[in-house]
Amino acid sequence: MPAAAPDVESPFQMPLDSKTLLKKSIAKAIQSPGNLVVGAVSLAASAVLWNPLPLILWGLGATGWVSLAATGNRYISQIEEEQRREAEAKAEADRELLRQKVEASLAENPIGGWVRSGLVPDYMVVYRRLAEIRGRVSKVLGDRQDLDAVSKQGILDQLGYMLNAYLTFVRERIAYLQILTTIRPGADTPSLPTAPAAAPISGPGPGGISATVDRRRGIQIQIQPFRAAGSPAPPPLPAQPLPRVEQRLAEVDAKVKQLQALAESEPATARTRQFHIGILQKQRDLLLECQKRDQCVVAQLGAFSDVFEVILGRVSASQFSATEVASYMGTVVDQVVETEKFVDSLRPAMDALLGGIPA
Repeated sequence: MPAAAPDVESPFQMPLDSKTLLKKSIAKAIQSPGNLVVGAVSLAASAVLWNPLPLILWGLGATGWVSLAATGNRYISQIEEEQRREAEAKAEADRELLRQKVEASLAENPIGGWVRSGLVPDYMVVYRRLAEIRGRVSKVLGDRQDLDAVSKQGILDQLGYMLNAYLTFVRERIAYLQILTTIRPGADTPSLPTAPAAAPISGPGPGGISATVDRRRGIQIQIQPFRAAGSPAPPPLPAQPLPRVEQRLAEVDAKVKQLQALAESEPATARTRQFHIGILQKQRDLLLECQKRDQCVVAQLGAFSDVFEVILGRVSASQFSATEVASYMGTVVDQVVETEKFVDSLRPAMDALLGGIPA
């Protein structure tokens, strides 16, 4: 499947433009309970007295009051706070959806077996630790009176951005491992060996093995562990070895040599063989690019835990410097963004290996 584009939220919220903010302020002022109550009373008075004067006076007064209220700080601050909460809720929901997708991918075989056997780090354990640290930072910031609300929210927004970036890098790591597992450049698909004829087998056999035979499609033997009731389950099968790019490159080189030999022994096929060799050399270059990409992703993934611990320590220190923390976090976020750009620049190599080499 093609590598998906990163799902990373921006560390900064885009403020509303002045025109939109004014419209929202006017709407909120008009809908305020006090204005609506006075309007309802004026409408009732006009109906009872059969005189439109109360309603006209309310309209004139309400227009002036709405104009003043809409341009004041009360409703503007309220609207900005509502926007912040909506953006934060959406970011949390998007991050949770991404977490579920990444966790599901890590549970699939063979990657799940590599995680259980320790060949691949348990990235979700690390993610839960990072999320827990962000929660602790939020609590510490909430208790500090020496920091303004904007600075507090900025720190939490950047930590949320880094949580998203972590999940995205894990997803890119999974995509690379899937490439090494499923793509066999230069290797012909081996034909399945034909088993010799045998008598039907059914029921438990030696060593607690049961097997069945289907004669219609040749001999297909399905082997299953046979356990007596109450007996302990057999130990899980060991995970298959972690694929290595060096192995795939060796396969390409071997296939190229084979094609070169065939071109010499069969001159009529030389042109076709050279075309095939060109495709394999392109695959080799793409594999090397994907390897660089993965090395960068792995290095970035390894830095997140230390970064979060440092930030927690700095905001918890008695001598707290908001400027120092903001500068440090800005440097970290810049580094993450640069990694994202590098990873994205090599995305065509991933897409080419997953979707086939372009002509």
